[in-house]
Amino acid sequence: MAFGMLRKAAAALAVDQRGAVGILMALSAPVLAGMAMLAIDAGRYMNLHTSVQRGADALALAAAAELDGKSDSIVRANRALANITTNDPRFGTSSGRITAASVRYLTALPTSDATAIPAANVTTDPTRAAYVEVVANPVGFSSLFSKAAHAVGGPSQAQATAVAGFDSAACNIAPLFMCNPMEESTTSIFTAAQDPNFRRRLMSVRAKGSSVGPGNYGFLEPAYGTGGAAVRASLAIDEPRGCYPKSGVELQTGNIASAAEAMNVRFDMYDSGWGNSKGDVSYRPARNVRRGFTGSGCSATLAYTPTKPPTDAVNLGKPLGLPRDSCFYTNTCSFGGTSVDGRIGEGDWDFQTYWDRTHGGSYPNGWSNSNRPSRYEVYRYEIDNNLSGNLTAATTGTNRESGAPMCYTGGATTLTDTPDRRTFVGALINCEAAIAAGQMTGSSGGRIPVVAYAKFFMTEPMDKNDGTIWAEMVELVEPGTLTARTYIRDSVQLYR
Repeated sequence: MAFGMLRKAAAALAVDQRGAVGILMALSAPVLAGMAMLAIDAGRYMNLHTSVQRGADALALAAAAELDGKSDSIVRANRALANITTNDPRFGTSSGRITAASVRYLTALPTSDATAIPAANVTTDPTRAAYVEVVANPVGFSSLFSKAAHAVGGPSQAQATAVAGFDSAACNIAPLFMCNPMEESTTSIFTAAQDPNFRRRLMSVRAKGSSVGPGNYGFLEPAYGTGGAAVRASLAIDEPRGCYPKSGVELQTGNIASAAEAMNVRFDMYDSGWGNSKGDVSYRPARNVRRGFTGSGCSATLAYTPTKPPTDAVNLGKPLGLPRDSCFYTNTCSFGGTSVDGRIGEGDWDFQTYWDRTHGGSYPNGWSNSNRPSRYEVYRYEIDNNLSGNLTAATTGTNRESGAPMCYTGGATTLTDTPDRRTFVGALINCEAAIAAGQMTGSSGGRIPVVAYAKFFMTEPMDKNDGTIWAEMVELVEPGTLTARTYIRDSVQLYR
């Protein structure tokens, strides 16, 4: 009987599943707890790594924002790295802010992110630094059960690297370049452009009847369209289409036929097929087109000889345009380096004779030949004080000129200073460096870095015979200036 009861109990026990889950839980609980701890640790490490990566990104972006090609750009970039706001890591073993362990400034990046940055791309030249690589100082990571985690190869610290770069695009730009007049000087163009004496210097923006390197006559490939037709359209229209990157422009080789006619619509001159555009507001002239011409409407012709001083016998009794600097009358201009030799004056133009002949009376603002304004200042004074339309004071009969447009038929109310049509923005490049690099040899030569974009004021119509553009440099179009808001689109971004 006892044996039978024992058999029944054994049979019942064999089929009884109560408590089985408890056994499984007892066996799996340590594993599950360990996995949970690993998940927590992984989350903590990912959070730490994200903090360190964001810190590296912020450092790289702060430094890259200063890489504008100026001579102090690396100094400013290093200052930005040192003074960036606190960015503390979470779940790290230290509470200090994330800092840079190493910094490299770069001229270019490989096409593929998988390719290591070669040493040849590293530079200490602030004018060539376009990118920055920041390696953040590693931050220690303390695991909740560090011995076990480290035993299986878990991370003991978080590291991060970031690469950022600065670029800007210049829009509404005339397809013109000028060689940097300060390329071979110890004074930078950024410093020179602040000097009123420099801004008075008359410049031949395009090479005076010659090329800068074989086949290059001062033109850029148009930002929109191709070839000579697109260049002419961009020279004539008030807002050229497309944008140029500061990182590099390509040159349009060849001497563009009829470029002067396109440029001179700004002076109320509609020649060589531009007559159909004289009622189009996009091709309107400036509000002040005084240039030493006489005659009515579209029949006005040059009255004075700009290659002679305004006091020369051939110019007596005639209206004047804004005179040139004295060294251009004798071909003795010597300012600047090799690429601009003979193309930049001394700023000693004859203001008094121009004012006496054009307006008469006392000189405004204390201006005189011993306290000269720039030609651009005189031009703007004439507009702002309603003197543009005055007839030439010291001439009579048909030898009188009004500075008001007479050929344009689009209506006086459409004549505006947005933009001022006697001004244009073009690129400044280091021509000697480009020549040495084989980039000005008769073909486009690839992209050439832009030192800066500059705003120029045309002092007289573009010469049809030799294609010279006579102009003063009004200002550099630098990031942060009011003018830059119209022309420059800055871009600072992460690349790696």
